[in-house]
Amino acid sequence: MIKKRGWMIAALLQVLFLLFIVGSYYSIDYFGKEIKIKTVPVDPRDLLYGDYVTLHYDISTAPLKSYEGDAAELERGNHKAYVVLQPNKEGYYVINKVYSEKPKVTENQVLLTAKAEKVWGEGSFNQIQLTYGFERYYVQENTGKELEQQARDMDVIISVAPWGAHKIVELNP
Repeated sequence: MIKKRGWMIAALLQVLFLLFIVGSYYSIDYFGKEIKIKTVPVDPRDLLYGDYVTLHYDISTAPLKSYEGDAAELERGNHKAYVVLQPNKEGYYVINKVYSEKPKVTENQVLLTAKAEKVWGEGSFNQIQLTYGFERYYVQENTGKELEQQARDMDVIISVAPWGAHKIVELNP
């Protein structure tokens, strides 16, 4: 009888864990704030996952002067950074500041985490490269090239939850 109860508890814990994972994904839609950012797509193909569009955003680079922290940390490679975005006149979210420590944000600002590193190369001095984790968007097979040909510039709608989780909601060519 005790073994049977142990198996039932183990099964229940596994189900609860799976429900938590699903719930955390869908809670982004409920609690998250949708933001619009500008992008330029590139269309590669992944043999395992199919077609996807690689997205490079306006917020993927920032001037080094917008960084609040020790700039020497950025030269060592992928350093965790906190990017504060706020809307501009057109409604796109743009970089306000980049921090090495988590800052407080106002009501109209959004906080994203990114991997930051100083950009090296000709004409790129005093720039920071930011990688957010939503630079790749998978699409239906054989639609990636079509999506790329529709527009060079796209608007991407991203839902950002207060705890930092994010996901792409929509691409608008």
